[in-house]
Amino acid sequence: MNAMYYVASTMPLSDSTTVTSTTTLFVPQWSGLESAPKDVVCFVGSAKALEPDIKSTNGGGGTDCTAGNGCGVHVHAGFDCSDTTTQGGHWYNSEKLAVDPWKLIGYEQTDSDGYGQFASCVRTGFDLTSGLDPLEGHAFIVHANDGSRISCGLISKAPADFAPVTYEADTVPIPGTNLSNDVTGTVAVMANVHKTVTDGVCYMGYAMGLEPNVESFLLGTGSQTCDVTNGCGAHIHSGTGCKNSDVQGGHYYDNTEIAVDPWKLESYYTTDSSGEGALIGCVLTGDEATDYKQRPFVVHKTDGSRLLCGLLKKSKKTNKNSKKTKQSKKSKKSKKTE
Repeated sequence: MNAMYYVASTMPLSDSTTVTSTTTLFVPQWSGLESAPKDVVCFVGSAKALEPDIKSTNGGGGTDCTAGNGCGVHVHAGFDCSDTTTQGGHWYNSEKLAVDPWKLIGYEQTDSDGYGQFASCVRTGFDLTSGLDPLEGHAFIVHANDGSRISCGLISKAPADFAPVTYEADTVPIPGTNLSNDVTGTVAVMANVHKTVTDGVCYMGYAMGLEPNVESFLLGTGSQTCDVTNGCGAHIHSGTGCKNSDVQGGHYYDNTEIAVDPWKLESYYTTDSSGEGALIGCVLTGDEATDYKQRPFVVHKTDGSRLLCGLLKKSKKTNKNSKKTKQSKKSKKSKKTE
């Protein structure tokens, strides 16, 4: 598994706003995993001087951000911030994707000072694994509650020495579920992807021996597979062990700060005919839920039941920009809310 990292800093688009933001983005890549998506961009960031006390209807537990592009943070197709024409529209391949994948992507809440954070992964429909730096130079835009464009900056490569804190786990069948040696997986969890968004955490991995030919409802193709609580889920849990659900705990996040369970829709989207699937996602877990070491990482079945589990340990490797970590074996915030 690899990741190419990028950064973006945005500045106000008019004299009527003072909104600025900083974001770390990355393009995940898998070696030898044919079912892995090639079109994903993930990011973690924050913005200042937004409208205060926002609670989005899309995960913030409130009624704000209902306008088109309301509270959005998006990669745009253009390469210049001068005006809406040079900024372009949302960056995705409409020939491959019937629904705009950026439609509901944005910050979900702000504090009384107008500070907001965001973390997400988006499938663009473009092949981003060609090595041609397809993200570089694109406009990154922050939208207001009413959907207007208020801050813009261009994406550039991250410094060569950029390295998030990485934890790893090999996931194995939970006792009493499926003890086949073919059911297994591995995951890397990246913390401190953004230097000031300390509760922004991303994960990347794969699992083998899952139900074959899965197509999640989250793809918007009409499939209803995984559309149950925890269906096809991939989550960090709050417990300290993997033996059973009691020691695994519920989803790990701080519910005093995060209004809606950020792990609710975190899942694998597809599996191939042999039941192998890629895991990828980014979430905000809240200030009191940032101790990821020794937390269980759990992978769920399509019906939501728990299948695989592994305890996260700090990686011994230096996760340099674009450095390979581990290949597929085929090729070689309540903290207790569920």
